Amino acid sequence: MMRGQQAPTVAVGSRIYYRKEKLRGACWEYEIAGGWLTVPVGTGHRHLLRHAFTFYRPREALIRTHAGIETVERTAAEQWFFPDRWFSLLRFITADDRTVGYYVNFSQPLAELRQNYYRDLDLELDLWLDLDGTMTELDRDEFEDAIRAERLPPEWADAVATAEARVTRAVTDTITESGPDLEQTRDPVSGVPGFILRA
Repeated sequence: MMRGQQAPTVAVGSRIYYRKEKLRGACWEYEIAGGWLTVPVGTGHRHLLRHAFTFYRPREALIRTHAGIETVERTAAEQWFFPDRWFSLLRFITADDRTVGYYVNFSQPLAELRQNYYRDLDLELDLWLDLDGTMTELDRDEFEDAIRAERLPPEWADAVATAEARVTRAVTDTITESGPDLEQTRDPVSGVPGFILRA
């Protein structure tokens, strides 16, 4: 386990629940369809909470790779929550488990409210990652509005800026080392993409 990261406390056979909170007070809760993973990184390990879900209706989406752009149907997603990072990551997928792209949701680190019940706070800024490494920042205006309105304290804004810089650097380094395909470094056992473990 990496220094400063606590191992999750999970009662054997218990269900795990998650609560997403927004700065303006909205929130929603659901049961996690997945569980805790321990993933080796460097000389230590990272603990990640995995969730998977299917969309009620498929939606048309574009897969952008170094070979071109393809239109597909996005049908499901899997998500990883990090108790030691200011973001979570979604992998959007097709019915045959092809990756459409990745969505980084900058938020407070996952926190345990009580045993098997976790929460995080969405901090507005998001980042879309195409498979060829193209990065598109999303919701910058909402993020800056939250800062101006003092809903988002300066120290949280700084943490998000640091997290975004780490993610973009990790994506750039991964593409430089492995070529223009973020899928090249996705772990075959856990499914976690390698770039996010570097961030």
